Amino acid sequence: MISLVAGILLSLPGCQEPDPVFVPGDVTPTGWSLSGPADVADNTELFLRARRLLRRLDPSQKLFMESPSDVSRIRALVEIRAKRFETGLSAGTPGRYMVVLSNDDKILHQEKLALGSITSLFTRGPDDVKSLLEIIDKAVELLDHLERVISRQADHSAKARDEFHKRVNALSQKLDELFNGCDLTGTINALQEVCWHIRNAQVWDEKFTPPPGGNDPPRKMKKVFTDEEMTIEKLRNLLAAMPGIISSEIKLSTTLILERLIVQAGDVERRRDSMRSAARAASKLAEAAPVADKDLVRLLDLASDRASKAEEVREHLLQAGQALLVK
Repeated sequence: MISLVAGILLSLPGCQEPDPVFVPGDVTPTGWSLSGPADVADNTELFLRARRLLRRLDPSQKLFMESPSDVSRIRALVEIRAKRFETGLSAGTPGRYMVVLSNDDKILHQEKLALGSITSLFTRGPDDVKSLLEIIDKAVELLDHLERVISRQADHSAKARDEFHKRVNALSQKLDELFNGCDLTGTINALQEVCWHIRNAQVWDEKFTPPPGGNDPPRKMKKVFTDEEMTIEKLRNLLAAMPGIISSEIKLSTTLILERLIVQAGDVERRRDSMRSAARAASKLAEAAPVADKDLVRLLDLASDRASKAEEVREHLLQAGQALLVK
């Protein structure tokens, strides 16, 4: 079955993620269990931190940069018994995390893990995509309104400004909610930046009405935003590209999370079944992407198939996901 996708995915040099040594356990609505080795004396107390891996969009390359969050993190103090620890972490947003075990002086071990209820994360995905597309449409409407204000075809009073800001803030609040329950963080961050520019448009006070940028048409007028390099046209172009960006991040999210689930499952059939369930949900999410990617759907279907060879599927998943990250 691997031959179905072997000629489709980009062939990358050895990019295998190291196998994890920590073992995620039971998941409940309030907590996640985690265990693993620690080569220190018994009764030693160590710090365990799980930092959610977040993404930002590189608009020029249409690729994503990924880094551990300084805000979305979970902490626990663990005590070592027989060279091992077992602990419970407070539940956070399901997804990939950088998990670090350390003492007061140094990091003893760190690795990437998929934590939380991944199947539910992917099952919610199509609704999240629908919400993001609605936000994009509303952001375009806000840009249309800004242009009417600039040309003085719309009210530019303080009351009109406040009503406009309420509309922008409603979009930002919805994006904040999505950020806390969705793994498409690069897309969400990009849309939050669009909202920031729109909210801070310098068009409401008559004396600060931005002059035209030469003979540019209204959509290209500069000095509308606090960032003088930003224009309405640039924001429109970014919003027009967002359906493709959402689709790319769906591919990045599903493939790299499933890669972790495969290796975390090992030979434990219960964990393999859980991974296959997540893969089936991921396939449905891929089908809901604004830009169709039949190759991705086939790959995710392979991950859910008992007849597939786990290590081969894992390699293809990793290649597909890493191809969308800035090197």
